[in-house]
Amino acid sequence: MTRVKYFLFFIIFCCLVNQSNAQYKRRGETLQTRGNTTANNSKKKADYSLSQLKGKWQEFERINRTDSTAVPFNDSIQLNFTDSNKVRTRTSVVTSMTLDGEADIDNTNTLTVAADEYTIKSLKNNELVLDDNEKFIHYLKKMDTFWYETLGKLSFKQESFSKAIKVSISDIVGKWSVYRRQAKPGATGNVQLIKILNISAKTGAHTASGDITFYKDQNIQQLPCTITLSETSIKVIAGANVWNMNTYQADASNFVFGNSDLMYFSKK
Repeated sequence: MTRVKYFLFFIIFCCLVNQSNAQYKRRGETLQTRGNTTANNSKKKADYSLSQLKGKWQEFERINRTDSTAVPFNDSIQLNFTDSNKVRTRTSVVTSMTLDGEADIDNTNTLTVAADEYTIKSLKNNELVLDDNEKFIHYLKKMDTFWYETLGKLSFKQESFSKAIKVSISDIVGKWSVYRRQAKPGATGNVQLIKILNISAKTGAHTASGDITFYKDQNIQQLPCTITLSETSIKVIAGANVWNMNTYQADASNFVFGNSDLMYFSKK
C-alpha cells in the first residue's frame, strides 16, 4: 500500500513539473513574439528619401495649423539639398543667416535640416508640404534659382511691375502655381487668396475656361472658372467669387498678376 502511495505521489509530481515547463515555454514564446514585433517596428522605412528632395525648394504659402488660414509672410524658407545628405537653409530676408548642416529623414517622416525639424506631410508634383509641429504648415515649390542668387546678375534696371501690360489668352494658357505674394499691410485680410490658376482652354479671342484653387473661410476650395481679358486687366469668375486684377508679366514660365495692393507671382 505504501508503495502505491509513493508511486501516485511520483506521478503527480511529474505532472506538476511538466505543467510548469509548458507554462515557461509558452511565456518564452510570447516574449519572442513581442521581440519580433519590436524588431519589425524598428525596420519601418520612411515614406520619403533625401534623393527625392535633391535641389532647391522655396516656400510660397504658409498656413496656420490651428485654423487653416493663410498667413502673410516675408521670410520665405529656402532649402538647398545636395548629393551628400547636406542641406543649406536660409530665408528670403536679405540679412538672413545661412546655415549648413546635415539632412536626414527618419521612419516617422521627420525631416531634419541643419537645426530645424519638420514633419513631411506630402511630396508630389514638385511641391513639398512641411509641418513645423508648432504653428504653421509650410508649402514649398522646387525652384531652379533662388531670388537672392540673381542679385548682381540682373540688368541695370530691375522690373518693379508698377505698370500693367496687355497680354493675350495664348500667353497665359497653362497651370500657374503661385509661389510668392507681395502684399501691402492689411491687403490679405478679407481677400480670397489664389493658390493655383489653371487656364486650360481658350474659348474666344479674349476668354478662356479652367479652374481656380483658393483660400476661403479657412478652407482651400477648387472651382471651375472663366477668364476674361480686357486691355491690361484680367477677370476671373468662379461661382459667386470674382477677382478683378491687372496683368504685369506673361511669358513661357512666369505670370505676374494682381494689383498695387496684392501681387501674385506664379510659375508653370
